[in-house]
Amino acid sequence: MTTEITTILLLALQGILIIVISPLLIGFLQVFKCWLQNRTASSLFQPYFVFYKLLIKEPILPYNASWLFKYTPFIYFCALSILAFSTPFIFYRGLFTSIIDVIVLVGILALARISMILAAMDIGSAFGSLGARREMFIACLVEPILLLVLLNLGLITHGLTLGHISFSLIQHSMLYPSLAFSLCAFTIILLAENSRFPFDNPSTHLELTMIHEAMVLEYSGRYLAAIEWSNALKLELFLLIFINLFFPFGLAVETSLLSITVGFITTLVKLIILLALLAITETLQTKVRIFRIPEYLGLALFLAFLGILLTQLIGTTA
Repeated sequence: MTTEITTILLLALQGILIIVISPLLIGFLQVFKCWLQNRTASSLFQPYFVFYKLLIKEPILPYNASWLFKYTPFIYFCALSILAFSTPFIFYRGLFTSIIDVIVLVGILALARISMILAAMDIGSAFGSLGARREMFIACLVEPILLLVLLNLGLITHGLTLGHISFSLIQHSMLYPSLAFSLCAFTIILLAENSRFPFDNPSTHLELTMIHEAMVLEYSGRYLAAIEWSNALKLELFLLIFINLFFPFGLAVETSLLSITVGFITTLVKLIILLALLAITETLQTKVRIFRIPEYLGLALFLAFLGILLTQLIGTTA
C-alpha cells in the first residue's frame, strides 16, 4: 500500500510539474528564435513575468459578455490540466492514463477548442467570429488525422492509452516502418493545433492572417493569463505526446531515484531539442495563405492512412 501511495503522489507531482514548467518552454522557444534572428534574448522566465502582470491587472470585459465568455478561459485551462495528469513526462504513464485513452484525449481537446470558439462568438465581434470560423475550418481537418495517427500507434502496441503505447515501445525497442509516416503526419498536426508556422503566426494581430489570436482579442487581465498559460500547456502536451509516441526511450518504468532522474533529464533534453527545431522551422518558414492549409493537412491525412495501411500489411509483434 505504501508503494502504491508513493506512486500516486509521484504521478500527481508529475502532472503539477507539467503545468508549472509550460511557460518555461515558451521562454526557451523565444530565446532560440532570438539567437537565430541575431536579436538580444529576454530572460527564460519572461513568460512568468508576463503572466504575473496580467494576473494583477483589472480585467475589462465587453458589456454584452455572458457567463460563457467569463468562464471559458478557466474551462480551457482545466481541460488541458486534466490531460497534463494523463500524459507521461518522467514516468511512462500519468495519473489518469488508465482512464483517459487516445479517443478521450482527442475529445477533451475538442471540448477545449469548442469552448473557445463559443466564447469568441458570444460577444458578436467581427474578429471573434472570424477567428472562430477559421478555427473550425482547421479543426474539422486536424482532428480526424490526429485520431488516425493515434489509432496506428494503438494497432502497433495493441493498446489505446499513452502509457500502454509508451511502455510497449520501450519494452520491444523495435522500429516499425509505419511509424515514419505517423511521425510526419503528427508533426504537421502539432504545428496546426498550436497555431505555429506555416499555419498561423502566434505573435501577429493582422486581420487577414490571424486565427487563434482573433478569438482572444477581447480578453484581458486574469482571463488572458489563463488563456496564454493554457496555450503554453497545450504546446507542451503535444511535444510530450510526440516524445512518448515516437521517442519514449529514457522514461522511468519504476519509482527508483535513478529511474526518476534519468527520466526527467532525458525528457527535458528531448523537449529542448524539439523547441530548437521548432524555432529553426519558424525562423525559416513563412506563413501560408489560409486557403493553402488544406494542402498541408491533406498531405498529413495521406501519410496517416499510409501508416495504418503499412501496419495492416506488415503486421505487428508488440
